[in-house]
Amino acid sequence: MKKLPWRSAFYLVVLLYLFIDLKCCNGPLKRKIAETRPSSAITIEKARARNWVALVNQEPVTKNQLQLSVARHLYQRGIDPESVPDITLKRIRRASLRGLIDDILIRQYASGVKHEAPEAERQAFIAAWEKQFQSPADLKDRTELQGLTEEERQQLLGDIWSVKSWLEKRISPGVGVTDEEVNAWFDNNKGKGKFDEPEKVRARQIFISTVEEDTEIQEGLIRAAKERIDNGEAFADVARALSQDERTKDRGGDLNWFSTKRLPAEFTDIVFQQKVGEAGEPFKTKIGWHLVEVTDQQAARPPKFEEVTDEIRTHILNQQKVDKVNELLGKLRKVAHIMVFTENLD
Repeated sequence: MKKLPWRSAFYLVVLLYLFIDLKCCNGPLKRKIAETRPSSAITIEKARARNWVALVNQEPVTKNQLQLSVARHLYQRGIDPESVPDITLKRIRRASLRGLIDDILIRQYASGVKHEAPEAERQAFIAAWEKQFQSPADLKDRTELQGLTEEERQQLLGDIWSVKSWLEKRISPGVGVTDEEVNAWFDNNKGKGKFDEPEKVRARQIFISTVEEDTEIQEGLIRAAKERIDNGEAFADVARALSQDERTKDRGGDLNWFSTKRLPAEFTDIVFQQKVGEAGEPFKTKIGWHLVEVTDQQAARPPKFEEVTDEIRTHILNQQKVDKVNELLGKLRKVAHIMVFTENLD
């Protein structure tokens, strides 16, 4: 007696069931799939009610998040929002939204593979980031301006480092710069102003903060420092004794070499007018009083190859990393479910 083709018959029944469930009627399987996919109509209505501007793999991006991102973009570039034309602001909003979506995609992927940087690395990154501020009060003000608590800021910075370290590991196998590439880049860009050394000075400063308090006492302290120097005391000794810049006071106020691009114009506009060896008059900026002694000066000049080799290598490497990140984001976007609610953007 011939055996019945049970396996083929079983497959045929299953396929028939799937066809009927998915195509002919609203069966349980079709309903289950529908539950995992948001209805466009329901999602748009929900987005309008909740001020969502996008949905990235079911994670919403709110209008508040977008507004904060735009505010940070403008603040970091010193741009007054009131001075930005509407058409420019519209472009900035869309670029900021794309950046937010990219950040979410990368974070989701990094979280999916359960990557988290070692705690020591996270803390080192947070500490290095916080050192850029003149004082704890300045850091606190900037944090509040971004709408964050101290704990939220530290968590955010730690997460940023974790994602960055994951990205580095993800793209590092595909990047690398040869000596030949560095030489070729230098030859091709010689005389075009890239990596030209701008005018620089080296200076010391004595700093008295007015962030927390701005009274005659602060001005009196800086003028007393000037008087001590005029009476023959070494600038570095007075800086160690009186300066409130914790980053430089222990090395006699030394700011090292800097150009007009490194520090605010309200500071450099005055310092770059001073002569070498001169301790100028005290002057005030928005963060406090400064007394500066210029110790050396260097005129603008084109760089020598050996002086910029490392910078060129870093420049090429960074461009390769940007290309690899964009390639990765392109792949992530293809498999992601992204909805943008344009009616909530403006």
